[in-house]
Amino acid sequence: MTTAPRARRVFAAAAAVAGLLTLAAQLPDGGSSAAPTAPSAGAAHRHATGEPSRTTVAPPPLDPRTVPVAFVAGPQRSGAKGDAPLDVCLVLGRPEKERTVKLPPAAAERLYRATRSYPGPCADYGPTKRLGDGTVRIYSQLAGDRPVSLGFVLDRRALGGLPTEPTDGAHCYDVDGDGTTDPATECVHEHEYLLDLPQRFRDVVGGPFQWAMLNWDPRGHAPAQIYGAPHFDLHFYLQDRAETAAIGTGPCGGGNLVDCADYAEARLPVPARYLPADYLDIDAVVPGMGNHLGDPTAPEFNGQPFTHTFMYGAYGGDITFYEPMITRAWLADLAAGRVEPSCRPLKLPAAWKAAGWYPTSYCMSYRANRQEITVALTDFVSRPAS
Repeated sequence: MTTAPRARRVFAAAAAVAGLLTLAAQLPDGGSSAAPTAPSAGAAHRHATGEPSRTTVAPPPLDPRTVPVAFVAGPQRSGAKGDAPLDVCLVLGRPEKERTVKLPPAAAERLYRATRSYPGPCADYGPTKRLGDGTVRIYSQLAGDRPVSLGFVLDRRALGGLPTEPTDGAHCYDVDGDGTTDPATECVHEHEYLLDLPQRFRDVVGGPFQWAMLNWDPRGHAPAQIYGAPHFDLHFYLQDRAETAAIGTGPCGGGNLVDCADYAEARLPVPARYLPADYLDIDAVVPGMGNHLGDPTAPEFNGQPFTHTFMYGAYGGDITFYEPMITRAWLADLAAGRVEPSCRPLKLPAAWKAAGWYPTSYCMSYRANRQEITVALTDFVSRPAS
C-alpha cells in the first residue's frame, strides 16, 4: 500500500503538470530554466527511454490554481531516493515551444502522457530525410558543452513503405566488363541515407563525431546465416565524409565489390590499445563505408537470432565509425510495446587516439507521445588523446 507521504508527493507532482499546461503561453522559445545535467542510461532507464511507469498511482482531479510557478523552474528539493529531479524538455503550445525544466519523476511521467514533452535537455536537430513512409534525422542533447545523447530519430511511419529492391545503385562495379552493371550481382545491396549532425553539436562539441549514415538492408547482408534479416545499419562517423566516400568499388572484398587498394587499407589492423575489448576484424569491407569489427561474444554469434547488435568500423588502422545494427522487426516490436526499450554498455578500448567526448552506452527507445523511435549514443565521457 502506498504511504501517505508518498501519495502526497505523487499528487503534488500531478498538480505540477497541470500547472505547466496552463503556463504554456508564458514560455519563451528555447532556453533552459536550470543548467541541465546528463542523465545516466543505467540509473534512470525509464526516464531515458521516455516510457511511463506502469505502477504510477492515479492522482485526484487536478486544479491548475493550486500549482506553484516554482515548478516551472524545478522543485526546490528532491525528496526521497528515486525522487531526484530530472531534466525534461517541456513541449507545449501551437506552434510548439520547448524549454528545459526540472521535474520529479512522477511529474515527468504525467507530462509525457499529456504532451509531446520528452526526457533530457531540449534537442537540436539536423536536416530531415525521407525514409519509407516517414522521416529520419539526427538529434543531439547537450548539457552545456557536454553531449548527453547523439542519435537517430525515426518517425514510426518510416518502418513502412521502405524500398524492397536490393540496391539503390550507389555502389556498383562492372565485374564482367560487359559495359553494364547487374543490380543483382554487381551492386552493393543497400540503400544509404547521408545525414548531417545538428549545427549546434558541431559548433559546441566539435569532434570526434562528424556526420552519420543510415543504411537500409532489405535483404540483410553477409554473413546471411547471421545478418540475413531486413535491418538498419546506423553509422556515427569519426572519419571525414570525403574520405569515406573515396572508398571505391572494385573486384576485391569477397563479393563486396571493393577497390583492391582500398580493401587492403581497410584491413590494416587497429593498434591493440585503440581496439575495443573483444572486437575482431570480420573481413567485411564495404565501398563508401569501411571495414567492420565484430564482437564474437555477441548473442548472434552464439546461437541466438540477430535482433540488435553493435559494430565498430575501421579504415587505415583507425576506428572510423560506431554502428548499432537493428532489425526492422525488432523496431516494429519496440514501437508496438512487444519488447522493452534497451540501453546497453559499449565495450571500450584502453585508449583513444583523438581527444573528445565518447559514448559509453547506446539506447533504443520509443516515445509513444511523439510516435518516434530513437537510437542514440549516450553516457558520454571526455577522453584525452593517448
